[in-house]
Amino acid sequence: MNTIVKILKVTALAAAILALSFSCRKESGENVAKAVLGDQSILTFTAKNPAAQTVTVYSDGPWHTTAPSWISVDPSTGDGVMTVTVTAQENVDAGGMLEPRNDTLIFSGNTLASRLIILVNQEGDSYRNAEHLGLDMIAALADGKSFILDQAAVAAVTTAGYVLNDGTTNIYAKDGSSVKIGDKVSVKGLKGSLNNLPAITTVDELKVNSSGDFSYPEPKNLNEAIENYSGDVCEYVTVSGVVAGGNLIVSVNGVDYSIKQIDCPANLSISSLAGHKVALKGYTIGLLGAKQFGIITTERKDNGVDQLIYFEDDFEWMEPWTSASGAGDDVANNTVDTNAAPNVFANATQFADFIAEFQNRGYGYIWGWKGQDWSSDDPDNGNKRTLYLQRNYLKFGKTSYSSGIILPLLSGISGSDDIDVTFDWCWCMTGGSKPDYTSLALVVTGDGVFESTGTQTSEEILSEQPTEGDLTELKWQHATVRIKGATSATRITIRPYNNDPDITNAARHQNRWYLDNIKVQPADGGSGGGGGGVTPGTVVFEENFEWLEPYATAANAPDDVTSNSVGSSPNIFTTEALQPILAQLLSNGYAWIWGGKGMTEWSTAEPDSGNGRTLYLQKNYLKFGKSDWSSGLVLPALSALTATATVELTFDWCWCMTGGSKPDIMTLTAEVQGGASEELTSTQPTADDKTKLEWQHASVTFTGVTAESRISLHPTNVDPYISNTRGQNRWYLDNIKIVTK
Repeated sequence: MNTIVKILKVTALAAAILALSFSCRKESGENVAKAVLGDQSILTFTAKNPAAQTVTVYSDGPWHTTAPSWISVDPSTGDGVMTVTVTAQENVDAGGMLEPRNDTLIFSGNTLASRLIILVNQEGDSYRNAEHLGLDMIAALADGKSFILDQAAVAAVTTAGYVLNDGTTNIYAKDGSSVKIGDKVSVKGLKGSLNNLPAITTVDELKVNSSGDFSYPEPKNLNEAIENYSGDVCEYVTVSGVVAGGNLIVSVNGVDYSIKQIDCPANLSISSLAGHKVALKGYTIGLLGAKQFGIITTERKDNGVDQLIYFEDDFEWMEPWTSASGAGDDVANNTVDTNAAPNVFANATQFADFIAEFQNRGYGYIWGWKGQDWSSDDPDNGNKRTLYLQRNYLKFGKTSYSSGIILPLLSGISGSDDIDVTFDWCWCMTGGSKPDYTSLALVVTGDGVFESTGTQTSEEILSEQPTEGDLTELKWQHATVRIKGATSATRITIRPYNNDPDITNAARHQNRWYLDNIKVQPADGGSGGGGGGVTPGTVVFEENFEWLEPYATAANAPDDVTSNSVGSSPNIFTTEALQPILAQLLSNGYAWIWGGKGMTEWSTAEPDSGNGRTLYLQKNYLKFGKSDWSSGLVLPALSALTATATVELTFDWCWCMTGGSKPDIMTLTAEVQGGASEELTSTQPTADDKTKLEWQHASVTFTGVTAESRISLHPTNVDPYISNTRGQNRWYLDNIKIVTK
């Protein structure tokens, strides 16, 4: 918070309390505190020679304190507004620092509500009394307890940690240290939990004692055990299935189970193998949801195409938004609950991230209404935009307004192919079970015609939902439509057959319908037509930011990395003369993402505070982030690709430092949005909490990349306090290149 603003708020608060005090005492004659507030919420002391700290207490009456034995308060009682001194005893003995300690200091009035609670922390040695334990005993510790592990082997490595094995027990450690499978390590850390399994959630010290090979035990066959598998232990397994929706689907006795890869390196990821039969080996990492288990992958075997899939979406990716908004399931419940079907467009602030994700996945939206043609333009009346969330599928349309969806480009088609489009849909009904007699049509733009019509508009797709006495039931309908001559330039739209709902349903003027489980695959189930592909070594994207030169010169922008000093960088968002840079970045297809203190997800929405917009100009490169705020860059879609490809992303980056050379110790993540990601560490020197600014060259390989893929570069942690106690994720970026392999 801005210091001046904070002072003003505290002053106003004090005035309000004094006014309350005067009023209460004058009218009731009471002389007890009904409100106790203060200007501090956390006090942290050093272990040795801790300096005294002050707290200003704002109260409307007498108050007293309750403090732990190692904290003293002077004065310990008072009346009204007073400044008190808080002192901590040293947390040391002849052997050095004792364990850290944490407690609460309470300033109390006459009720539980009239209490000021301050957290008091004191530094110490977490491992002063830590026991030397094996992994089995570490697993039994309470969360937050420290331990010393003398030796274990690294059994698996992920983008965010590793699995440790000591011959009896497996535990996942969430840690960014660089290790290899077979390394023998010792660890000082804190025990925690992940997916209800024991885990090492903090590693304060890691030492690689030796390197070598690791021998895996005989894996458990998860296909045989999955019907009764609880996932309550981390163990080595093998599992086979078909890739769909980015996960491995295991079908047993008509029931589908989902295996999700956790923090998976790109070379083991199955995200680009939709429709392939795949076998995985790795360590189970808990139950993630109903019939869904996590796995840390050590081996991937592609057993070829089970069915080639050009596009597939079951909309399970919508889960975070549907859960948060309380979206309903009309079709399953055979009832229409309008209170549990939020319109993402009518709640654009709440669903800004959803809309961005919808667009990043390549979807488009169309609308129509009485007397007008279909349009993809933003309507002049926001009521016309009707896209609703269900759990987890979509609902379209409302009274007088129709709407539909445009699928992403079929970039996986090499050459030309005949394809089948399948999906589940259902017309809606009124609260009195009267049906919306909606029918659907598919429309092709670009290459391809429908087999049934020979044109780019399909036959009318009718519903077989039961109707009796103008009453209906909600039941999913499965549709299949064949398109001949589709290419990577083909776009498919699914929408009501009539854009004017009066034509379909004259009485109720409604074309409302539900959509789920879209799949596009070759009509013959084969490998597709045409051949073609992408030539290795083709540069599909490159950016060195030299076009920033005129702006950098005019603004006297610094070159921090070359000079190894942090200068005054102009913020592109808040400097009027630099607005053309924003316009050019957007025109080139870039997007900007941001995060901040207390946040857990990256956002593309406008920050509530202008301070959150942090994109700075250097000569000639970009700088991101500031205290309390993180930011990153989303690269343009790789439209130069003509087929699914493996690409190598390279770029230069560097973490920042304070004026006193204290490093912003952060890691960077390169991520295909909706797909694989890789965390990148810096080798910039750190000694005695000092650093230098030195360019780091990064190289990441991604498989299964298409013309629609968007790659983002951002700090690994959204909240800068997770990376750096100074609350800073500041970094520099230059020389981006993406080349096919």
